[in-house]
Amino acid sequence: MHHPKYALVSGTYAVALCKDVDGLYGDPVPPPRSVHELRGCEPRGELARAVTQAVVEGSAPLGTLHVRTPDGHTWLFEEARVLGARGDVVTVESSGPRRSYTGAAAHPCGNLVPVPPPEPPERTRTEVTFIGCSPRGGLRDALAAGEEEFAAVRYQALDHVGNTHHEAEAGHVTGWDTSAHHHGLLDLTVSFPRAGLIPHQSREVWDLWHRDRPAEPGTWRRFTGAARGEWLNQAARRPYGAPEITPDATYDLDGTDVVDEDSFLCALGEAVLGPGHGLGVGAPRAVGELLAGTTLVWRHADVARRCLGVQPWSDRRPATFQEFVDGLRDAGVRLVLD
Repeated sequence: MHHPKYALVSGTYAVALCKDVDGLYGDPVPPPRSVHELRGCEPRGELARAVTQAVVEGSAPLGTLHVRTPDGHTWLFEEARVLGARGDVVTVESSGPRRSYTGAAAHPCGNLVPVPPPEPPERTRTEVTFIGCSPRGGLRDALAAGEEEFAAVRYQALDHVGNTHHEAEAGHVTGWDTSAHHHGLLDLTVSFPRAGLIPHQSREVWDLWHRDRPAEPGTWRRFTGAARGEWLNQAARRPYGAPEITPDATYDLDGTDVVDEDSFLCALGEAVLGPGHGLGVGAPRAVGELLAGTTLVWRHADVARRCLGVQPWSDRRPATFQEFVDGLRDAGVRLVLD
């Protein structure tokens, strides 16, 4: 197939190449939040702080939480929020839990008790149709055998030369039919997670990057939120062609639209490497080390001073303006705030 835009993957093998898709782009539904009671817990550190705040304010953001149960297992709660506490019972809402194998420090708890039942499948999944597909491997064999369903697959979004620029869970292939618009090919229906739908702005980012990086300065300013983060992902996937960062060089950063961490990294990548490029790092210290020895003139820095690090957050706290300033200067960047 010439220039497929999508691939369906089972294990490490592509089982279909497809020309288009219907239903993938839309407003993603946040995954259902689970609520657990952490019984027999010993809150300390950040958990103790969040418990105190929740008692006063009704709830409190916590971020990432590791909990160890008496069976020796450690559980990871992501995007956690403490909803309340009574005695040695702490109620936590999160996008978990799942088993953790990181060895991170964990809070000992006697038991984890789920509170509400899980969301029914019809609330969490939808149908996505991959159009004009050429099946291969196990999927082709399943079709030939007349099977009614195929195992869960992942999907890949491909650029014009077939490289993967995005990959995520798709789901079980639940149906197939002769393609109405592509002779000799099939349309494949997948039971897709609603939380995995791609926002329309992110599709616009993909379309811009489909053949090569955008050459027009400031193109990233068209996008906001998750789409701006996707812009950074696409830039990071294409490090080739970037000029070398040299000590004693002077770079001019236009901070007019630096209102969050992603916009800072987009603007800085463009200032240092040119349109469509990214630094590939984001932590203040890492950014500083990359630019060590250079001079950075940060114009309209007052915008970032008011905005960076103050947005609401549920998981990782974004870096503040002062943390970026300190990270740059500590690494030896001559920083001029204008």
